Amino acid sequence: MAKEKHLYRILFLASICLLLINDLCLKYEYHNYLTGKLSDFAGLFAFPYFFSCFFPKKIKPIYILSGLLFVFWKSEFSQPIFDFANLNGIGINRTVDYSDFIALLILPISYSYWNRESKLLIEPKKFLKPIVIGINCLSFIATTLPRAYGDIRMKSDFETKKQANFEEAKRAMTFYESSQEERFIYHIEIPKRKMKIATKIAVTEKPTGVLNIKLDSILSYTVQGSGFIFWSGIDKDDVDYAENLTKEEIESLFREQLDKQIK
Repeated sequence: MAKEKHLYRILFLASICLLLINDLCLKYEYHNYLTGKLSDFAGLFAFPYFFSCFFPKKIKPIYILSGLLFVFWKSEFSQPIFDFANLNGIGINRTVDYSDFIALLILPISYSYWNRESKLLIEPKKFLKPIVIGINCLSFIATTLPRAYGDIRMKSDFETKKQANFEEAKRAMTFYESSQEERFIYHIEIPKRKMKIATKIAVTEKPTGVLNIKLDSILSYTVQGSGFIFWSGIDKDDVDYAENLTKEEIESLFREQLDKQIK
């Protein structure tokens, strides 16, 4: 029973929650360097820890093997696996980025945490065990459908005016502050393409009650895959559509969405 108690410890459960939140939400809404690395750190902390709970006499081999598998998975040597999977309709993918190897630094921290005493987040109960194990397995086998990301990086001078106050526009458009002062992140959604375009906008409220909304820059696109867990994929036509969008077309999509959100 002692080894099963490890399943209910604070940092382990926190790492699983972080992995799920990052893969289900943060990567999609804030696709950047931080969200890209966050899953690697959380996953490498939780993955060997989880299996060590069931094979406590094999802890060192589990951690060593986890590190080696991570290196293989993130290198070009694993590409034949992805090619074979995609040819057979299994939607898995990853980007070869050797900077991801920095996440290996979390392994000794996870190993040390497993071997020392720590408080339990929740008291072990029989009915909780399959729930915790199920959530862990889900987080390790593709918590999200595959997504294709791409940079656009275009500047725009498109501006429009709307009769609304700032708070009304913020609720209707769902934009949020960026790292740049007086600039906001806003997504153009194209549901039939399962696609979002991330933009940066400027919103200025005039004393007359008119908002000036400027499309400052077009940042990137995200295309959502379809299917279920592994048996899923990304429609190449949707990615081609995203790659070939002109600035004028994106500005037109921006204007059309604003007209629907602020009437």
